[in-house]
Amino acid sequence: MTKPSRRFNTLFFYWLLLSWLFLFSLVTANGQPVTNKFQSASKDSLSAGFPTFRWVAPAVLTGTGLALSPNYPNSHFDRFYVRSELQATIHFRTHADDYLQYGPAIAWAGLSVAGIKGHSQLLDRVFIGLLAYGMSTVAVFGLKHATNELRPDGTDMYSFPSGHTANAFTGASLLDREFRDVSPWIPIGGYTMATTTGLLRMTNDRHWVSDVLVGAGIGLLSTEVAYRAYPWLKRKFSRHKVTPH
Repeated sequence: MTKPSRRFNTLFFYWLLLSWLFLFSLVTANGQPVTNKFQSASKDSLSAGFPTFRWVAPAVLTGTGLALSPNYPNSHFDRFYVRSELQATIHFRTHADDYLQYGPAIAWAGLSVAGIKGHSQLLDRVFIGLLAYGMSTVAVFGLKHATNELRPDGTDMYSFPSGHTANAFTGASLLDREFRDVSPWIPIGGYTMATTTGLLRMTNDRHWVSDVLVGAGIGLLSTEVAYRAYPWLKRKFSRHKVTPH
């Protein structure tokens, strides 16, 4: 690793640490969510209806990523052009994205462990998170093995889609879902880390722009499906419980 790269990693680590300290102090100052509309609901219930726009973002990201994926000769509207422009402009390499992908999930878990009230009860929150990450992981690895897309740096055939970006956006969406009523800065911080992860995957020449956009779409969609499916799964398994006589 070159000296500028090491310096960038060090600065990035301190930036991330300061961000977490700021986030923790912000949550401590706020104490509780500004609204108790979710807490007033039954402990065992989760809303099954979500605004339509929550489905628009993953559809747009995935659609744009797929549109940029083919090779259009002499066109600005493809992954090859974006990659060449990016690599010509940015020359550093860093491993920060290997850690930053987990940032939103760590924040989500940390706030939960700290007892900050969110959208759902703690146990429900854990199962929703497991469901979201499970679906995201299955989708990502399934597509990687099905498409066999060569990475920009030529190291292997598992480029499409970006698993790092999918992880980051799954965590950011969970953070948004649970804690947006505590402070708007929480989802902003989560999506900033997720977006930075995707950008670093491209600047490190590990992924095409199409990989990153589809990965982000998978992460967002997995969380939305998890929140939609979990209440149904919970009711289904509850009906199969054996009641003592």
